Amino acid sequence: MSTTFEGLYIAKSGVQAARSSLNITGQNISNVNTAGYTRQRVDQSAIPPSAGKMLYASSGALSGEGVAATGVSQLRNTFLDAQYRTQGAKCGASSALLDGMDSIEQILNESTTDGISAQLGNLLTQLQGMTSNGGGTATESTVRNAASLLTTFFNIAAHNIDATQQKQLGYLQDHAVGQANILMRDIASLNQQIKSANIAGTPALELTDQRNAMIDELSQYMNIRVSEVDNGGVSVKGQPVTDLEISLVDGDGKTVRSLVSNDRYVQLKVETLPPDATYPYGKATVQINKMADPDTYTDLPDSQFVSGEIHGYLQFLNESGEFDGTATRGVGYYKQVLDETARKFAELMNKANSTNDAQDNAPLFAASDGGAAGITAANITIAPGWESDGKGYLRTTRETGNAGDDNSAGTDNIEYMIRLLEGSDAVTIEANGKSVFTGSMQGAVDDISLKLGQDIGSLASQSEADASTLNNIDAGRQEISSVDINEEAISLIQYNQALAASARFMTTADEVLDTIINNMGLAGR
Repeated sequence: MSTTFEGLYIAKSGVQAARSSLNITGQNISNVNTAGYTRQRVDQSAIPPSAGKMLYASSGALSGEGVAATGVSQLRNTFLDAQYRTQGAKCGASSALLDGMDSIEQILNESTTDGISAQLGNLLTQLQGMTSNGGGTATESTVRNAASLLTTFFNIAAHNIDATQQKQLGYLQDHAVGQANILMRDIASLNQQIKSANIAGTPALELTDQRNAMIDELSQYMNIRVSEVDNGGVSVKGQPVTDLEISLVDGDGKTVRSLVSNDRYVQLKVETLPPDATYPYGKATVQINKMADPDTYTDLPDSQFVSGEIHGYLQFLNESGEFDGTATRGVGYYKQVLDETARKFAELMNKANSTNDAQDNAPLFAASDGGAAGITAANITIAPGWESDGKGYLRTTRETGNAGDDNSAGTDNIEYMIRLLEGSDAVTIEANGKSVFTGSMQGAVDDISLKLGQDIGSLASQSEADASTLNNIDAGRQEISSVDINEEAISLIQYNQALAASARFMTTADEVLDTIINNMGLAGR
């Protein structure tokens, strides 16, 4: 049974629904260039006919009672959002690691005359110049100058790698962890505002856009999962009001730590551990506090960060490839291999210049800090004896001769030094008992930049592929969520026509009622 005035109610609902849709369309058009804005739509549902009897109900076919605008929602795809955030973390990891490796490449770049390899080549040239084959044009002084310049380049490279290590540590602490902390705090604040608005029956979609943008950014730093959980049965108009949870997850998607829970959140901080047997150049570790006890921090194992910029920085700072059995040749690998190369070089030259079985009575190279930890790239220098002796400290020949013989022109020991440095098996560098390089000294130096180039090439390809995949996922998201002016223009026409039609229907219903009320029953009067 429909009421006499039902047509007016149906028309009224159509006018209200069309007007609401026009307003939302206007909101979409106004924000077409707003970063992070998600297209909105009015949710509508048909009102079914009432089953109960009414005083002024009329007989006849039953009709529905119009349309109800039940709310406003955003056009988003949660599956694509999750994919985007997972891929964003992969991009963050490869980008952070590649940035650190690029910094090392600038230090160990052997493509110019300013590299260690070029200085070693110059030393070999000077040594060759002291032999008869080299024309005897070089002197001990020129060899010593070339050797001193080579040690300086070792020192500079080691110093610059230390500086890069500290710079990347600063990026981890101030950029990745610092920004993640700000985002988690702000997301928790927005959670509370959005929840309060939802309980009040007012959708806070613009705040939701801000929160989604922050979650996307947070995913660049850590491997996270976003979920909504029931908060205890609170509902508005039959729809449950949920709490937003953000969790740190492992490679299998299992929750490792809760990061944000409605208006509560954790904070991270970076601590550095001193060098030890496992981490000879120190270790960076990330700590996390407790929501219920924010002053208490505990270590988060590196393994719990499987992607994101934090993971990339930790790989660069803490992993040493073959030297510690990890998958990544981080800064530790290049520091250790550079130290081993400097030490092997000093051993070969000191051995060749010695006249005793201990091979230590006339060292050409020493550690500038006294040598307690041995010679490294950072401390290798010309030995004090060679520096102060002037001429004759460099042993040119191993021939002893007879008393009174002049052996000053002999250069067999210089030739021996050259053979040592150029020998195909002169240097073996080991890591965990396994050889990572065997060859000449020149080859050992060149192998550092060769491996670095291979690592960077692989990382660059991975980073490019990750970025391409991320862009493809984002394109899919934007296709759904972004505002299309052409579509909105069509919506304007559609809703305007709907409004006009509903208004016309209301006028018609009013005319019908006017006829029924004022004109029926007048015949014959």
